[in-house]
Amino acid sequence: MLSNIKEDVKNTFTNFTLKKILVLGLGTLAILFILFSGKMVENVDNSEIVIIQSAFTGNISIYTTPGPVMQGFGTATHYKKSNQFWFSNKNDEGNKDDQSIKIRFNDGGHAQISGSVRWYMPSDEKAILKLHTDFGSQNAIEQQLIRQVVTKSVYMTGPLMSSKESSAEKRNDLLSYIEDQSINGVYRTKQEDIKVHDDLMNTDKTITVVKIVEKNNVPLRQEISAVKTYNVSLQGLALNSIDYDTEVENQIKVQQQAYMQVQTAIANSKKAEQDAITTELQGKAASAKAKWEQEVIKAQAVTQAQQQKEVAELEAQTAILQAQRVKTDADAEYYKNSKMVSAGLTPQQRAQFDKDTKIGVAEALSKLVLPTTYISGSGNGKDPSMLESLLGVQLLNLKKE
Repeated sequence: MLSNIKEDVKNTFTNFTLKKILVLGLGTLAILFILFSGKMVENVDNSEIVIIQSAFTGNISIYTTPGPVMQGFGTATHYKKSNQFWFSNKNDEGNKDDQSIKIRFNDGGHAQISGSVRWYMPSDEKAILKLHTDFGSQNAIEQQLIRQVVTKSVYMTGPLMSSKESSAEKRNDLLSYIEDQSINGVYRTKQEDIKVHDDLMNTDKTITVVKIVEKNNVPLRQEISAVKTYNVSLQGLALNSIDYDTEVENQIKVQQQAYMQVQTAIANSKKAEQDAITTELQGKAASAKAKWEQEVIKAQAVTQAQQQKEVAELEAQTAILQAQRVKTDADAEYYKNSKMVSAGLTPQQRAQFDKDTKIGVAEALSKLVLPTTYISGSGNGKDPSMLESLLGVQLLNLKKE
């Protein structure tokens, strides 16, 4: 029986030709190629950075330009050049797990913050290699670097405001503080006691607040951000929800209602005060208007009196000229008659001469036109007016002559 077995083996090797051996070898190589084809060539996408570590030497090659590269059975690691990191409690943002970050405010209130931030891989190979060496994958970079930096920034932002402030007047500060600290490093802070006015109680009170330490209006940093150390860029941090605890949410609503009531009361008080001021101003305006109306009447009266005075003075001057004319005519008549007397007149002729002279003077005076309006001297009725004085002087001169 043993001899039969030996005979079968001998026949098998005799029938196993070189051609069959070649086919078997090629088949084996084909199977090996199929199994390890993914380790031979690696494709680099335009949006990726690929790092390949050689299977034989352990050397690392970094590829940032798109196209196929030789892998040579090495290990290839892919990194997105840019990716959106989510820290959200929504299923359609990031993954299905709750990735929101908890924040604690200076009044003891808590909230869960959801949002996202865009991060970018460095462009220089030295920084890329350091990231790859320290983290080894994109997921590790996001969870161990990006998330930790954002979480620390959120944690350090909470003490800078109260729950109510984060929901209202400091909502924009909440976003800017988190983004700035994530990119540049957390702030150096200090505690201070300050006095504030409580609108609800209408009193001043002292509270302890956390403030950012500044130098030349620039915030000082407690440490440099880790993303800056690794030359990773963060941009466009956004918050899409702040979910407060139920107690905090109710407290904020109560505070807002009370605050609105106080503001309404203050507004009504200011309105009443303003109405009183307006009424006072309107009264002053009416008084001033009445005063100026009287001033206008007074000015008109003064102007009219001034005009009357000027007219009276002009008429007085006219009367003086007329009086001078009368005097001149009388002088001429008197001179003519005196010549006739000196020439020798009878008593009858002289009587007629005196009669004619007096009649001539009377006729001259009757022709004198006096002003219809004139200004009296002192207004007490005792002192003569300017016109009376002038005419008196002129008539006196006529009498003397």
